[in-house]
Amino acid sequence: MPDTVRARLLLDCRNILAEGIQWHAEQKKLYWTDIHGRALWSCNADGGEAEKVAFPKRIGSFAFTEQDTLLLAHEDGLAHFDPAAGKLTEILRTEPDLPSTRLNDGRCDRDGRFIYGGLDEESLRPLSAVYSYNGGKTANRLVADVGCTNSLCFSPGGEIMYFADSSGRKIFRYGYDRETGTLSGREVFAELDGTEGAPDGSCVDAEGAVWNAQFEGGCVQRFLANGTRDVRVQVPVSQVTLACFGGANLNRLYIATAREGFSAERERMQPTAGGIYVADLDGIRGLPEERFRGSLPL
Repeated sequence: MPDTVRARLLLDCRNILAEGIQWHAEQKKLYWTDIHGRALWSCNADGGEAEKVAFPKRIGSFAFTEQDTLLLAHEDGLAHFDPAAGKLTEILRTEPDLPSTRLNDGRCDRDGRFIYGGLDEESLRPLSAVYSYNGGKTANRLVADVGCTNSLCFSPGGEIMYFADSSGRKIFRYGYDRETGTLSGREVFAELDGTEGAPDGSCVDAEGAVWNAQFEGGCVQRFLANGTRDVRVQVPVSQVTLACFGGANLNRLYIATAREGFSAERERMQPTAGGIYVADLDGIRGLPEERFRGSLPL
């Protein structure tokens, strides 16, 4: 595979802030959230059959349950959504004493816990945290003093958790105890330079490499398990937020983008920002997205 791969536009949906993108293998559909658009989107593998479901609150991230309902991390807490019934049920509030924070990145670990965290919307001050939820009405705090939670993902074996605070440029690696869901031994996994933007969302492939979306960097960078740079996927818009593997063979990289805070000039220069992009990868495959396996208090 060449050192650089160019992504192409899949769906010109022009979201404000597309995030949380993931592939549902059984449905053969792609799902993502437009955070500021207060909507959950979906389409098929080739960008057709696009659908949009409106929500009363901004959804930062989500996970499917084993019953094909959704666990949502919306702006001020966790909620459950049953798409068949169209029913939304609040579960718990997060950081109610911090009105400037909202929930952002999240995904399930290899054992089905939902790991999620928030950001400070005023100036990315270290006010928020990363949490672990396994059911019931409470969540456990894993990481404190967070400005903007991003890059939450897990090694194929589940023994490593990756995390980035997008107020800085470092992606961290933690030891992760699968039995207890606790962290140990934080170290710097990779650091972006001044030309690469900020580390946004990440996913992990079957070889254990981390694919990091670079916000204002216009690309998704693959980091090998030892932290060295490998393939880079160039995207023709600057605000790249998250990528996921999908398609029948999990060898397509689907990429979410944004146009948050764009001026009229930036919109003119990047008219398809906020769209979904795709790149076909040769010899690289992803991993299926984990489902939430905890017990919901419904």
